[in-house]
Amino acid sequence: MPTIKDVADHASVSIATVSRVLNQSGYVRPELERRVRQAVAQLGYHPNGLARNLRRNESLTLGMLIPDSNNPFFAEIAKGIEEICFNNGFTVVLCNTDEKPEREAAYIDALYWQRVAGFVVVSTGKLTTRLQQLLDQGYPVVVVDRPLAELKTDTVMSDNYGGARQAVQHLLDLGHRRIAFVVGDNYLQTIKSRWMGVLDVLHEHGLDVAPDLLYDKGDFLPQSGYAAAESLLHRPDPPTAIFTFNDLMAFGVLNYAQTHGVSVPASLSVIGFDDIVMASYAVPALTTIAQQKYELGKTGADLLLRRIQGEQTAPRDIVVATQLVIRQSTAHRG
Repeated sequence: MPTIKDVADHASVSIATVSRVLNQSGYVRPELERRVRQAVAQLGYHPNGLARNLRRNESLTLGMLIPDSNNPFFAEIAKGIEEICFNNGFTVVLCNTDEKPEREAAYIDALYWQRVAGFVVVSTGKLTTRLQQLLDQGYPVVVVDRPLAELKTDTVMSDNYGGARQAVQHLLDLGHRRIAFVVGDNYLQTIKSRWMGVLDVLHEHGLDVAPDLLYDKGDFLPQSGYAAAESLLHRPDPPTAIFTFNDLMAFGVLNYAQTHGVSVPASLSVIGFDDIVMASYAVPALTTIAQQKYELGKTGADLLLRRIQGEQTAPRDIVVATQLVIRQSTAHRG
């Protein structure tokens, strides 16, 4: 089906101009209005009712909250959200919460008073009550990437459990048994799911996580990966492989190895989780579990727009598949 963006492109006008013509909101020069209506007729465009179904005093604006705008993983999710919203005539306000619940709460309140049409949230994981209040007041809220078990709303997430199983199984297939794990923020459901995947596949092979091979101070940034490698590789019986719960921490591990003469993958295999753009450009190129970041955002935005349109179905939990991407940072145990 043609979108409002298609109409704008066909008529050589802005999306805002098309929106004003269709909603009869604001002055548009007669020539531009004629071109818009001609494009609508030629393309067979039918307004999907999104704007018309907005509650009184709301704008064609959506709120998007992400926990770290510096992290390419969240940037790719945001791109998927923004693109589908833009193509449907909505402006997206991006708010970076910096993993701080108080900032998340402040942004939610600010967007609420601006009467945004709805929220797409990658949450800090600690504001379930506030988000439920929005839902109770009739505001559409869609949660992306980090599910909130207590929240009764649409959720889009990756197969974190299956992805973690893939990562560990890959290392086991390469002969590794001394596998270290770099984790953090285990109150997040995504991390809990990955951890369950790790434990289940190890138990299936009669193995368990050695206490000295668990580094639980990760914060998803390269610095903590570097610190983890420094700690783990100085153990009396160091690991032959390290699985970090995201790519940025894996980059930190790779940096430590390079600067301290640890050969990857000859002496140490490293695997991450996310498959952000830089993963294929790391040295060596990073083996990782690919999440479909753009698809997560796109699906979340689509669910939100459906809710704004008035869809009344039960909340959905959509799980997006992950995939093992094998590059040069993993090899058979030497």
